[in-house]
Amino acid sequence: YDVKELVPELVQLAKFSKQHIPEEHPKDKKDFIIKRVKRLIKAGVTSALVCMVKADTAILTDQTKELLARVFLALCDDSKDRGIIVAQGGGKALIPLALEGTDVGKIKASHALAKIAAISNPDIAFPGERVYEVVRPLVSLLNTERDGLQNYEALLGLTNFSGRSDKLRQKIIKEKALPDIENYMFENHDQLRQAATECMCNLVVNKEVQDRFIAEGNDRLKLIVLLCGEDDDKVQNAAAGALAMLTAAHKTLCHKLTQVTTQWLEILQRLCLHEKQEVQHRGVVIVYNLIHADQELAKKLVESEMLEILTVIGKEVDDAKRQHIINVARECLVKFMDYGLIKPLTQP
Repeated sequence: YDVKELVPELVQLAKFSKQHIPEEHPKDKKDFIIKRVKRLIKAGVTSALVCMVKADTAILTDQTKELLARVFLALCDDSKDRGIIVAQGGGKALIPLALEGTDVGKIKASHALAKIAAISNPDIAFPGERVYEVVRPLVSLLNTERDGLQNYEALLGLTNFSGRSDKLRQKIIKEKALPDIENYMFENHDQLRQAATECMCNLVVNKEVQDRFIAEGNDRLKLIVLLCGEDDDKVQNAAAGALAMLTAAHKTLCHKLTQVTTQWLEILQRLCLHEKQEVQHRGVVIVYNLIHADQELAKKLVESEMLEILTVIGKEVDDAKRQHIINVARECLVKFMDYGLIKPLTQP
C-alpha cells in the first residue's frame, strides 16, 4: 500500500495543536516487512494468488485485482525471490492484472512484470506467445508521469526483451516505445540514460530503427556519437555498440558520423584508447567500418593521431584476452596499405 510521507513541520504543528497523529507501528518498519514477505513466499503465497487470478471473474472485482497487483509487487521487491514467483506461475498471472482493472492496479501489476522481465529469461518467465503481451504493460511505464524506478525497470525489461529476437523488437516498435526510449537517452539521470542507451543498442539491429538514423533532419546519430564521449563507462559501452552496428550496416551512416559533430574524431580516439576492453573493441570496430566504407574517410583517419593509436594496438604481442582488438586494429592497417595510404614496414 502507499505510505504518505509526513512533513516534520506539519507533525510538530499538529502536536502543538493537540491533534491526534497516528504513530507508525514498530513492526511496520522495512526489516519486519521483508521478514513477512519472505515467510509468505516460503509458505507458498504465490500459488494461492495465482489461483485467485484464475478464479471465477465474479469474485474478481477491479478493487480485488488492484490488491492482488499490490501484493505481487511487494513479493517481487527482492530480485532473489523473483525466480520462485515465476516458477509458481506469477509471471503468467500478472499479465491479465496489468491489462485490465483500476489504473493504479494496472500500474502496480506492470511494475511487478517489469521487475520480473528485467532479470529473467523471457523464454522461461513468459513462455510462447505470452511474452508479446508483456511488452505493452512495460511500454506504459515509460510514461513521464510514472516514477523514476518504474521508468528504469521498464527500460531494463525492454532491453532484455529487445536482445532476444527481431519479432520482439518489432513488437516494441509497434507499441510506439521508440520516442520514449530516445527521450530517456537525453535524461540527466545517469541510470535512466544508461538503461535507455542499452535498450537502443539492442534495438538498432532492427532495420526500421536503422532507417530512423538514416532519415534526414534529426539528431539521433549525433546523440549516439556524443554519448560515446560520456564519462560513464556503461553509457559509452552501449552507445559505442549501437554506433558499431549502425556503421557496419550502412555506409551512408559512416559519412554522416563525420558530419554530425566536430568532436567525432576526438570521441573515436577516446574509445580506441579506453581502459575497458569491451569499449575499446567497439571503438576499433567503428574505425574499421569507416575505413572500409570509403577511401576518403580512411584518408582523414590516416592524417590524424588515429594511425598512431592503431599502430600501437596492432604492434601488441598476441594475447588471448586482447586478440579480438589487436586483430581488428591490424585489419585496419592492412586496409590502409591496400589504399596506398601507408607503406608496409621494410625490415632492415
